[in-house]
Amino acid sequence: MLTRLHISSFVALTIGVWLIALWVQGLPVLSAEFVKPFGIVVGAIALTVTLFNKYFWSLRIFQGWYVKRPNIKGTWKVELKSSWVDPETGEQKEPINGYAVVRQTLTSLSLRLLTEESRSVLVAYSIDQQEEDDLFKLVGVYRNEPKIELQGVRSEIHHGSFALEIHGSPIEELDGHYWTDRATKGGMKMHSRVKELYSTYDQAHREIGT
Repeated sequence: MLTRLHISSFVALTIGVWLIALWVQGLPVLSAEFVKPFGIVVGAIALTVTLFNKYFWSLRIFQGWYVKRPNIKGTWKVELKSSWVDPETGEQKEPINGYAVVRQTLTSLSLRLLTEESRSVLVAYSIDQQEEDDLFKLVGVYRNEPKIELQGVRSEIHHGSFALEIHGSPIEELDGHYWTDRATKGGMKMHSRVKELYSTYDQAHREIGT
């Protein structure tokens, strides 16, 4: 995220280069009065950058030509299909349903995956544009924390990664796979987004689980 210091530096550099170019070409160099509104200019640009980064970037009018970053903020329903097979019964584990809460600006993204037994927090991510201009992929590394009463019983804190293709315009679905440091892997799908952001599994399930 650009800070006021960054913006001040860029504006000052632009003014400096402009004045040098005028001097080199033998044109009249502007007087000191020219730089008096410097603080106002920096403040206006800083405010514009802040508002654009937080709000305006996601407007459809800017998407595609000015901003090449998919807007996935909101709460999604999630389905996880593990490839793990119970060695005692030989049966595959039932799909796990949960919710992914995505908070996003132009320059940042956080994702929290909430299930009935655990929560996962995004540690690192990238949004990569694929060969097709309108196809993006979200790749992330996460940390999973089971409920404390389950730790040491049937589940432990672990890390994992996922890769999801982003589909639709506006975006309707993210689909791909995940794998963990417990040697498990499976399919992952995010769908049925709502704009509200929820903090807990119970809250999301109560509001949009049906």
